[in-house]
Amino acid sequence: MKKIIVRILVLVAGFFIFLTGQTVGEHIIIRREVKEFTSKGVLQENISTDLIKYYKVSRETYYPEEYVRDPFYQGNLNRPGAIGDIFVTQTSPLALYPGVHQFVSFYFGGHAAYVDENNRLFETIGIPGASEKFLDVLLNGGENTHAMDNVRNYWLDPNHRDETDPGYRTYGNYYRKEWIGLRLKESTLEDNQAVVSNLRSLAEQKAQYNFLFVLNTKNRYYCTDLVTRSIEKINDSQGNQKYKFNKDGFAVTINDMILSKDTYIAYFVTTDRKNVKHVYYIG
Repeated sequence: MKKIIVRILVLVAGFFIFLTGQTVGEHIIIRREVKEFTSKGVLQENISTDLIKYYKVSRETYYPEEYVRDPFYQGNLNRPGAIGDIFVTQTSPLALYPGVHQFVSFYFGGHAAYVDENNRLFETIGIPGASEKFLDVLLNGGENTHAMDNVRNYWLDPNHRDETDPGYRTYGNYYRKEWIGLRLKESTLEDNQAVVSNLRSLAEQKAQYNFLFVLNTKNRYYCTDLVTRSIEKINDSQGNQKYKFNKDGFAVTINDMILSKDTYIAYFVTTDRKNVKHVYYIG
């Protein structure tokens, strides 16, 4: 019995060593891709301020064959994104839980949302209400732990959080200090409209959040799962699946989405030590 326990512990340790090495490699590649993207950015002094700097990455120098879309909704610099854009952050929402926050951020990432034609968001969040019990939500679903549409675009809102918010110390007044915007390669407006239709259907069904991730996946979704599975329903002109994110049958992480051969970076937002925001975008 003792030998069996030892072998199991060795296998578990070996798995985490492998997973850690793989994840470190992913983070390195992502930093490299971000650096390549931001190196093409040109400061737009006419729209920048002391608190936020905007850098245009010319579409002629970065995926010029992709169809043109406006980087900001109706020219509003606080509302980035066009239909089909995917916002992701590697930073977890669990800042109040030291250790867990860093673990989730490193291995899985934080959140993903999909932009619709009106610059509103589709997303799902696994946070039960104050009056709800986690076990009840896990088994039966919750009031707000389901796919949602028509969510306000808060990703670049400077007033998203104030100093009274428990997360202010970690995240500041914006939603996150750093995040990435992705686009699908070779997508069409019709593709993106079809994804919106898929997501809207799930929102109407109030498809519940999947707290078990790799289990109970038929009708439940975690945030990256909601977005990627809606995209994976899209077919090409020959009727074949056009995009695929979950190639190993395991959970789709934020890193998986960023490093997918089917996506490219369209936005990068970061915050420097002086609390100045830097926004890079394809324009």
